[in-house]
Amino acid sequence: MNQAQNKPTAVEDHSPTQGRIALESGATVAVIGGGPAGAFFAIRLLRRAGKLERAIKVVIFERRHQPGLLGGGIGPDCWKGCNHCAGWISPRLSDVLRTLGLELPEGVIQSRIRSLTIQGYWKNITLEVPAGREMFSVYRGSRPSRRRDPQQNLDGFLLQAAQRAGAELVGAEVTGAARSTTEKPLVTYLQNGIEKELEADLLVFAAGVNSKPGQPVEDSPLFQSIQRLLPDFKPPRLRRALIFEMELEPGKPPWLDEEVYFVEYGSKALPLEMCSLAPKRGFLTAVLVGRSVDAALEPDVLRGIMKQFFDLPQIRTLVPPRTQLRLACMCNPNMVVGSAHNPCGHRVAVIGDLVTARLYKDGILSAQQTARALAATVLEGGVDEASLRRGYGSVLRQFRRDNRFAALVFLLHRLVFGSSVLSRVLYQAVLTERKNTPAPERTLERILWKIASGDDRYEQVFRLMMRPSVWRSVLIGGVAVTVRNYLAELVFGLCWDGFGRFTTGVARERLEEKRAAFVSRMAEIHLPVPSHFEFERMYTIKIRAPQSEVFEELGRFGELDRGYLHPRWIRIQRVAGIPNARGCTIEYQVALPRFSFRLLLECLVDEHLAVYRVQNGFARGGVLVFELERSRPDTCHLSIYAAFNFQRGRNLLSRPAWWVVRHLFPAFVHDVIWNHALCQLKGRVEEQHQTGRLLLHEEVHFG
Repeated sequence: MNQAQNKPTAVEDHSPTQGRIALESGATVAVIGGGPAGAFFAIRLLRRAGKLERAIKVVIFERRHQPGLLGGGIGPDCWKGCNHCAGWISPRLSDVLRTLGLELPEGVIQSRIRSLTIQGYWKNITLEVPAGREMFSVYRGSRPSRRRDPQQNLDGFLLQAAQRAGAELVGAEVTGAARSTTEKPLVTYLQNGIEKELEADLLVFAAGVNSKPGQPVEDSPLFQSIQRLLPDFKPPRLRRALIFEMELEPGKPPWLDEEVYFVEYGSKALPLEMCSLAPKRGFLTAVLVGRSVDAALEPDVLRGIMKQFFDLPQIRTLVPPRTQLRLACMCNPNMVVGSAHNPCGHRVAVIGDLVTARLYKDGILSAQQTARALAATVLEGGVDEASLRRGYGSVLRQFRRDNRFAALVFLLHRLVFGSSVLSRVLYQAVLTERKNTPAPERTLERILWKIASGDDRYEQVFRLMMRPSVWRSVLIGGVAVTVRNYLAELVFGLCWDGFGRFTTGVARERLEEKRAAFVSRMAEIHLPVPSHFEFERMYTIKIRAPQSEVFEELGRFGELDRGYLHPRWIRIQRVAGIPNARGCTIEYQVALPRFSFRLLLECLVDEHLAVYRVQNGFARGGVLVFELERSRPDTCHLSIYAAFNFQRGRNLLSRPAWWVVRHLFPAFVHDVIWNHALCQLKGRVEEQHQTGRLLLHEEVHFG
């Protein structure tokens, strides 16, 4: 391509003050920046123009995409560097890609995310990715440098899709932009040491806010070009983020496999507002946002923040013992937290991060939305300033409005999850809702999912949060239940010091599913059980240890020196048989003798299932089932199912007593005791799984 070839053969004498200017066949559109915003814009524009039978030429300038950079010709393997992004594909963005017919290759997908976990001050809340939806982690560029597959990246994939749609890709550095004598944008760029020019009918800036990570946008040469064309342009408000990639020990199982963690608080010494941890093949991506990051400028300070982060108690509970992590790369990029002013003018517009983004969530989706809005505007409206402000500007005003609601949503979110009391109340309200409400009607869970995944407009989320029914659920299922459980913990002497707090309660449909499975399994092994129980509870916890080690610890259920299940007023001990063998008998000696009973181990299936039968007392004939399900060689799920019928009276005097006990029996005490015991058991087994545990700050290498 030479300068003469870049000059248009037909010249239009349109000034910025004239009327509507359509983007007709033969027009040239220049896009500066080949990230998601630029690629999505080219795809949307060219596909729509094809349907309208308009031959539009789109030229994308991207300095980090040059043939042969990584040993290839054209395509994703030509992308060099990083785009300073957490790199995860939300369910909404996944839906968009599917609509566009863009299926991510398996090489680009680093991890398929199955669940999101919000780590609150009290306890974490896990939210499953809904059936039929997809969520992934990816890399935007070729870094970290120690990756085995640097050519597999999202930005290269999207650029290749733009090329297939008909875009021309120029791997060159844009050195400036101004207006030609015909008032059209004129792009100057340097390619192979030769300065060239391209006059366009429309110029789109899609270069983002991190041409140099952390540098103010106003200091970049590209900003000066924008201001020459759009004198009133003001970039969006920014703040700093800290992003670092930690390399896992080779040959070890992945940490947080198929899970994304959102940690909503730091500490007094390390004020953080939100953090995310996302798994990738051989690596872990962490993103930190907060006042401590805002104030950090020097690399040594940033490394100190990383070390403090891994030393936080709430992070220690997530990291398996002796996990070896090595810093692979680190950056301190700008993050958009506002909207630009006057981002469009005569034949010129700004898209992507340079103009706006959804607050704290899903910048790639925001880039797609601004790209789609501009493509629709220039084809259906025009490229003159009035048309751009009318069509494209209205979409940007919607972003600005929605981000005002986002600020309120995240303020409330941080207040709740950063408080030991409020986070416990919300956790309990969510758990109460799960136990008693069908999945489609769980409003609290839906709100948390929308906030964590960015799956809806924040205005809608805020309005949902303000519903009277939501506050009623929080008061009844949260506040009242929390006070009740706290008092029960005091009565039974349950202390949470020294181990993590994890979710153990299960949803209503999960209980029904497992009940049917247990009844069917016990019928197969000829253990008679009632078809209906008056008392029924189930708990599940994920343990990062082999199934055999968890099963061995369960065998200590009746031993007095066990490291879990020691409630005050109740003495639990083995009185006959040997652990984890049929005939093993466990006695519950309760302060009120009428509530004492014995359990007999009647059935044992390998290291998978143990069924205890209640032998005497008010719960005679009931069952206590331990089930272990292996999810990976080093991880399993322990489920406990407890069910019984109250003993009915045999005469007119004892029958009313049965009715009273049945309705007044404090079933929640069972929840409180087993929730505490399972979290203790998890901590004990995971600790024992890694003998000779090192302190975490000795395991994480920042060199």
